[in-house]
Amino acid sequence: MLATGRDGLGGPAIPAFVKGVPRSRWAHSSDALDYTRLRGQRVAIVGAGSSAMDSAATALECGAASVDLFVRRADIPRINKSKASGVPGLTHGHHDLPDAWKWRIRHYINAQQVPPPRGSTQRVSRHPNAHFHTGAPIERIETRPAADGTLDSLRIHTPRGTLDADFLIVSTGFVIDWTQRPAFAAFAPHVRLWQDRFRPDPADADAELAASPDLGPVFEFQEKTPGACPGLDRIHAFCYPAALSFGTISGDIPAISDGARRLATGIASLFYREDVEHHWQVLQDYAEPELQGDEWTPAAPGRLTQRE
Repeated sequence: MLATGRDGLGGPAIPAFVKGVPRSRWAHSSDALDYTRLRGQRVAIVGAGSSAMDSAATALECGAASVDLFVRRADIPRINKSKASGVPGLTHGHHDLPDAWKWRIRHYINAQQVPPPRGSTQRVSRHPNAHFHTGAPIERIETRPAADGTLDSLRIHTPRGTLDADFLIVSTGFVIDWTQRPAFAAFAPHVRLWQDRFRPDPADADAELAASPDLGPVFEFQEKTPGACPGLDRIHAFCYPAALSFGTISGDIPAISDGARRLATGIASLFYREDVEHHWQVLQDYAEPELQGDEWTPAAPGRLTQRE
């Protein structure tokens, strides 16, 4: 069972504009980072989700000179559409929906995006040296050396203008990327993905959904080519990339407990079917008496009259 969380079949999504930036000058929001090292520095944050706000607020509280948040959208999302899908019907019935409906629901939630928590956002905005730049996707980052040849600053280019920073935090979420999970290399090429199963309208294309595994009824992987990887169905993906197949019952609140229960009961069923001959033998061999034979006295002879 791969209970590997939000980045369960991959890892951090790293934008292309980070390539070429020295690793010492940037971090992904999921990295272990000592924020006290950012004291007195100009920090740039990419994104406006919950991890972006937490990263920004922590940097500010640790004494960053300034924090600038770069947001691609013209406005920060304000409504968490996924909350409207948190009903028992989705929890127990998403897996049984037609493919088109599964895709339609998950793609809509992805496209709308989830807003950051109000409290987290206010934790950032209460600082006068926090700056929100909406409609400002980063196009490229230029490293600017100092006179002695050492790296002086990062010049960030956006359609709205440029800004110099000392450190960059990319809060860009996670991606399904098997190459980031070398432990899965032996079976990864054999896993059937949703792109092997379903083709949406071009307007509804979604790279995350296309790369999601097409899972069986107990979260099990299925073979892309039948017979090519025996035993693949013994690996169960109870992590966030199961969302297209099952809804968010394997990596999100409030239904993860229902998902765990579904997984556990499904595994119990699989074990029982696989061991049915053993259970049949146990059934036949079972010999624990409920009665000892001394719980009653047989009726006296003659109690019943002879049949005529």
